[in-house]
Amino acid sequence: MAVVEFSIKDFEKATSLSKEKILDGLNRLGAPCEESKENGNVIIELTPNRPDWFAFEGLVRSLRSYYFNEVREYKTKKGSYVVNVDKSVEKIRPFTACAVVKNIEMTDLRITNMMQVQEKLCATLGRWRKKFAMGIYPLERINFPLKYTTMKPEKIIYQPLDYPKEADGREIIEKHEKGQAYGKIIKDNAVWPLYLDSKNEAMAILPIINSEKTGKVDIETKDIFIEVTGIDELSINNALNILVAMFSDMGGEVFTVEVAYPDRSVITPDLKNKKMKLDLGKVQKILGIEINKKKAESLLLKMGYSMQGADVIIPPFRADIIGDIDIIEDIAIAYGYDNFEPTIPGFFTPGEMNRALDTEHAIMRGMGFLEITTFILTNQNKIASIGYLGKIKAITNPSGEEFTCIRPTLIVDMLNTFAINKTKGLPQKFYEIGIVYEEEIMKKKLCFGIVDKKIEFSSAKGMLQTLMKERGLEFVLKNTKNKAFDENQSGDIFIGKKKIGVFGKMNARISEEYRLDFKAFVCEIEV
Repeated sequence: MAVVEFSIKDFEKATSLSKEKILDGLNRLGAPCEESKENGNVIIELTPNRPDWFAFEGLVRSLRSYYFNEVREYKTKKGSYVVNVDKSVEKIRPFTACAVVKNIEMTDLRITNMMQVQEKLCATLGRWRKKFAMGIYPLERINFPLKYTTMKPEKIIYQPLDYPKEADGREIIEKHEKGQAYGKIIKDNAVWPLYLDSKNEAMAILPIINSEKTGKVDIETKDIFIEVTGIDELSINNALNILVAMFSDMGGEVFTVEVAYPDRSVITPDLKNKKMKLDLGKVQKILGIEINKKKAESLLLKMGYSMQGADVIIPPFRADIIGDIDIIEDIAIAYGYDNFEPTIPGFFTPGEMNRALDTEHAIMRGMGFLEITTFILTNQNKIASIGYLGKIKAITNPSGEEFTCIRPTLIVDMLNTFAINKTKGLPQKFYEIGIVYEEEIMKKKLCFGIVDKKIEFSSAKGMLQTLMKERGLEFVLKNTKNKAFDENQSGDIFIGKKKIGVFGKMNARISEEYRLDFKAFVCEIEV
């Protein structure tokens, strides 16, 4: 989830809409928002599935389509600009896509918004710059043809943005704020990727930081060069199109750049619209509404599409459109979720009660615990917070930083639940039965937790004893060290020689990290 903030007055000026219509339109489009009580700005929560909305211009574009049926066509002019790609980047960050945009009227607000778009795109689609990063440079400060190449870090010397002096690559990685944040992406390579202009001026170490001399955009800048560089060619072209559409909406003229690889040449950006067939029968089946071509076309127009025959014309900045189901979702949004009428399904499916864990549920409810259900997906940072060191089943191509792996434990979700509910009164008693992948093996576990002012080890252990007794199991609690628990009030749970779980009081570090003001005991066992 990414959060962006823009002035409501800027929205009113750009859309000719009232504040009420702007807020209502954004919420209906799927961009949950609210007006800040502090400064009157609109704060918008965005998921990575609409990266074009990270730009103020992208949100304005969608509002004008939604209310006024506006659909723009984006075009490029042929440029004489060339970027030569050296073979040495092939095993590090092999792809780059570029554009030149001229006649932009820069303002402080536009520069701020431009930087925000870059950061949000790099953090989400770019996987915190691992997949791609981007740079924007004043055109008048660089000399073509440019070269995307590599050099040894000690030979890369320039003054980075927001740094007092020239430095070599190693110093930039170690001392510059951006180097410290992103240097780990390339630091283990013998050579590092960078852009050079025809005078051998270093424009940027990629994906770290631009040069103060060749890469600082200010309100005097009218013409810019954009590069997006990374490891996935489709992603960098999608990101470039989002940026180019943003600058085009500012009034800029877009010029192409020839990217010359050792074995091929590519002209970027490619702003041709994509086409996708729309099956109206499938739309009706999925949404449960009667819809003809004329109605579908009017709904699609509200979402920024047009139609040619049976083809839906997809704008170049819509990186999120992968299949026809994405278009059907937009039809549903334009139709309005409030307008769907509940219906009884037109088919019959017999079911039966799943009683596999009825005993465990009954025991926990009998002890006063409330059941919770949390996401099976999480991320490595959350798992690392409790000191888990086992193998983690990672997602091959995650869509964002929030969900990158399958949880190996339920404890993190239990602690998050405590943190979210800390103002709801005491005691807090929750349990969950769910799937985990521990050491990449699927298991089902039961986790319960208690937060209270006066709860002691003996009382919490008594709940574990009740659970095990009611299940007809005898257990032994053996004191062992665990990074998440107080070492004097915790242990591993054994049945015979088999370890089946852990129990104990969360230690001070965990309590502070999850903002738990009172004692917390957590137990997790296999079921």
